[in-house]
Amino acid sequence: MVEDRWFLLDDDDDDDDEPDEVQAAFINALRERAASWSLAVNDVEVLLPDYIAYGYDLQPGETSFGKLLIYADLPAPGFNLSLLTVGAYLDGSTIYGDKLHNQLFTLPAEHTPLAFTGSGSPEELAMITGDWFETIWRRPVVRHEWLRSGQIYADRFLFADTGQGLSEGRVHTVALGAPDHIVHVRGESTL
Repeated sequence: MVEDRWFLLDDDDDDDDEPDEVQAAFINALRERAASWSLAVNDVEVLLPDYIAYGYDLQPGETSFGKLLIYADLPAPGFNLSLLTVGAYLDGSTIYGDKLHNQLFTLPAEHTPLAFTGSGSPEELAMITGDWFETIWRRPVVRHEWLRSGQIYADRFLFADTGQGLSEGRVHTVALGAPDHIVHVRGESTL
């Protein structure tokens, strides 16, 4: 059974917020795909563009990046912390996704290792996007901890499979040497 609470759009009685045929086909196919996700319903949001580009006013020459944005924050369970914001922009028959700015939802100037692109029908793009989100959610995340006087002095969250940093505390850990503890936080454990 498809979870019909996935990807609800704000209902503010504005007819401009109604999805068009491409957007609706993508959302419906993604709902089907999301039934097997390890994400929670409220971990992922879908936005439709309007005269404001996903939270900020368009500047001269800017576009709203596409017909639809699906984005999610990667949470760190038990830490009340978002480690990473990722998202994908649907633009007709293409989709492209990557790490996003966590407030403006803009793509980075240069692609990160998380970037992907795809082309096809809305249904095919929904499957590609669903696979991409699921892959990110399965990736192992660990927390490196450095101790001083038995207390956590510094910490850093990273993908365990690549070492890509996600979040770091107030103290920069580069000069601290090897961590005192490595704790599995989420995803498939590699410890």
